[in-house]
Amino acid sequence: MEAATTRPVEPKSRVAALAGGFVSMFPDLNAEKRRVAVQTYRLLARGGPVGREELAEAAGVSLSRLNEMLDGWSGIFYEEEAIIGFWGLTPRPFSKHLFAVEGRTLYAWCAWDTLFMPRILGKTAQVESTDPETGSIVRMTVTPDEVHSIEPSAAVMSILEPKDDMMEDLVSRLCHFIYFFPSREIGEAWAARNPGCTLLTVQEGFELGRLKNEDQFGEALRD
Repeated sequence: MEAATTRPVEPKSRVAALAGGFVSMFPDLNAEKRRVAVQTYRLLARGGPVGREELAEAAGVSLSRLNEMLDGWSGIFYEEEAIIGFWGLTPRPFSKHLFAVEGRTLYAWCAWDTLFMPRILGKTAQVESTDPETGSIVRMTVTPDEVHSIEPSAAVMSILEPKDDMMEDLVSRLCHFIYFFPSREIGEAWAARNPGCTLLTVQEGFELGRLKNEDQFGEALRD
């Protein structure tokens, strides 16, 4: 019987280099800022806007210090003074990347967000994402530690090389180029029309997120 063939896995050094590039694209985070960022994600995942006083209390910082941090960060959306979107997550219908946690349907800004946010939240997510090439749905279950039940099993993810200026408009300069596709062939057809995009397997995308999370948020993930 002929042995099954598999596509080569993206070299680990390549995935690690991408992770480092994405971390450097975001603001530098000390321990205090890491707590604020992680708590913002976790409060948003409850399904509604996050007030500043509530966030300051959850993160253990003063309101004035919190305001100073938020005013210096981009990639945040507000409803009046409350946070409604933060670095890849929103409870508002925003994209075709559905991210269900504990029965609540949230929305990721791109496909990759769905792979790294379960670790930040400490929750399992059911993911449904529409590919922009054929309109097909890619589904999977993502836990804080692994991704499984990928349908179709041959799904891949597009990725764009990180650049420092992407934070000026995170959605249009980065998120609009990161999708799941039901097969490598379909992903390659889309990537060919979008210069700078390459493909990763879903497992490589998860590993990329794991490395990014640990480097970016460190000990705050374990609070």
